[in-house]
Amino acid sequence: METALVGLVVGAIVGLTSMGGGALLTPALVLVVGVPPSLAIGSDMLIASAIKLVGGGAYALRREVHWGLVGRLSAGSVPGALLGIGLINLVPQALLDQALGRALGAVLLLAGAATVLRLLRKSTVPADREPSLRVTVALGFATGLLVAVTSVGSGSLLMTVLALFFPLRSQTMVGTDLVHAFVLTSTATLGHLASGRVDFALAGAVLVGAVPGVILGARLALALPERRLRFGLAVLLLAIGTYLSVAPAPEVRS
Repeated sequence: METALVGLVVGAIVGLTSMGGGALLTPALVLVVGVPPSLAIGSDMLIASAIKLVGGGAYALRREVHWGLVGRLSAGSVPGALLGIGLINLVPQALLDQALGRALGAVLLLAGAATVLRLLRKSTVPADREPSLRVTVALGFATGLLVAVTSVGSGSLLMTVLALFFPLRSQTMVGTDLVHAFVLTSTATLGHLASGRVDFALAGAVLVGAVPGVILGARLALALPERRLRFGLAVLLLAIGTYLSVAPAPEVRS
């Protein structure tokens, strides 16, 4: 019940702001439910894959996906995710959850700062100023590495990069991010699954709450100020990131 409630709250925030899924769900599972960071990250990858499949599919049917950009980003993010899984597997089990908790905190700080930057800087990118293939692949690689290690980055970080550096319409930007995120999170899910860090029962319980939460949030979004909500979310990410970066390892429940 507690896990489904966490899913409901996080889903509602995603529906309200279109961001914050991984950035909020993983720390919520760790701090509220008491799930070990390694299992929370792996399970969140499975949850994200399901959500991105549905969301990305809807945008693809409306032809609001830049498939060329998805391919270029995936050329970097898939190897980045595999490297991230490999690096996690090298960490001794006794130190794994503490190391991942610290990494999660650091990336949440980065995600919060990126969200604030996106809110403060309104950028219109000229059509001829799109980054080169090498730069785009490198951006995908960095995103893949961060997402595989912390489950954070496919929405909060990459969306900021797309908004600031790529000449895309807002709907195409979201669709492109969702489809690329599905490719990335599916790759990361397989890696975590092979290493025994995915809990199907946990993922199912979260989705029971998250699906109606997203629908509820999407309806409320019409009546609430989106910009203020995004700023509040950025402050929340910064606060959680600071806590996870400096606090003792959270208590893990059996």
